[in-house]
Amino acid sequence: MHNRIIYILTLLITIGLISCGHKQNPTGGKKDTIQPEIVSVIPDEYSDITDSNIEIIFSKPIERNTILTGIYIYPPIIKKKYSWDGNILTIKIHEELEENTNYYFSFSTKIKGEHSNFLNRNSVFIFASGKLNSNRISGNFIYEDINDKNKPIEMTISTADSTEIFSMETNGKTFLIEDLNNVEHIVRAYVDKNNNYKYDNESEPFFQKSIDIVESNIMDINLAYADTIKPYLKSTNVFCNNRIDVEFSEPITSFSDVSIFTADSIETKVDIIAQYLKNDELSLLTTFLDTLKYKIQIKNILDPKDNMTLESSLIFDGISLQDTIPPEVISSYPRTGSSVDTFLPKISVLFSEIILENDIETKLMEVETGNIEDIVILNKDSKQYILSPQHLLNNYSSYKFTMYVKDNSGNIMTKPFETIFLPIVRKVNKE
Repeated sequence: MHNRIIYILTLLITIGLISCGHKQNPTGGKKDTIQPEIVSVIPDEYSDITDSNIEIIFSKPIERNTILTGIYIYPPIIKKKYSWDGNILTIKIHEELEENTNYYFSFSTKIKGEHSNFLNRNSVFIFASGKLNSNRISGNFIYEDINDKNKPIEMTISTADSTEIFSMETNGKTFLIEDLNNVEHIVRAYVDKNNNYKYDNESEPFFQKSIDIVESNIMDINLAYADTIKPYLKSTNVFCNNRIDVEFSEPITSFSDVSIFTADSIETKVDIIAQYLKNDELSLLTTFLDTLKYKIQIKNILDPKDNMTLESSLIFDGISLQDTIPPEVISSYPRTGSSVDTFLPKISVLFSEIILENDIETKLMEVETGNIEDIVILNKDSKQYILSPQHLLNNYSSYKFTMYVKDNSGNIMTKPFETIFLPIVRKVNKE
């Protein structure tokens, strides 16, 4: 009987201990994962804050020390004080603000709620000291790589001395930046491909440009990748004894000098009569070559991203083959039968080879009257000719432009080039 009592007591104690082990109360409850956000600001955005405090109302209590690094104000307000009333932050301004100036208050995601959740997004609120400035910049995003068009774009607006005013995230085809002050601005943008909120030079496209602000500014943002590779001469193609095409490693914008001479100790120079640059191809019209080795040398070759090669050269074989192929028209404007919306249209003709001014004849005739109009050649000794009437043409009168062409070797174009067009200008002002 005594042993049975001891057994029962031992069993009850054991059950009690097990029961106590499973009867613990919760130690903190469900984790708070809701991010704080800015509910409203007082006074309303774009208000005049001269002699006024600013209240920022958050959706939940904030870790107050994170405000010190989470708020950015431009222009800087040095004398200010932060005070709290629950989840309401009051910014008290104790200095005289700049007259007729926009002030940008940026709140970043460095701000934390009391449970260490970061602010849900970066926000910028604009206020004025006096009159609100409403200058704006708008335009299109142009992507070097079309695959970047759906990725986030980080933009920073700065002053001329690179002091940040505010930053923003956007994407898409167009942009609009409003309420800017009357000063010069720098606009920077990059595609944040890896979402790390910093520009990676080797893998992300970038844009930067200074702009003098007026009331409304149009500016496209061309997001291009960094390029540190310098251009160079890639190849030559000798068509005949006076026509050479030079191919560069990439499109170029300019060069300072091109020379051709024999690749021997004498270095007899070949004269270059005319040249035409288009993208990565340079066409040259020269004096006659022979069946010798030649060297072409080009200096200060500059690509669109300002990479410069001081000098590049190639050795090539000359030929004595004479050119017997007549020139052709590759493209032209205006197309025959079309209309133009100006009294001084630019007539453009692109040929298959370089044509010299002395080897063309032009005629511009008013079809209805037979009157001949004087022509001015704006671009000559080239593959592309651009011409314009010397005097204003008549509205709703048809004009026939004719061009008789031969090349430097005497080959005459199979038939003259002709185009007929009609000036139609709705708002007439021929002063």
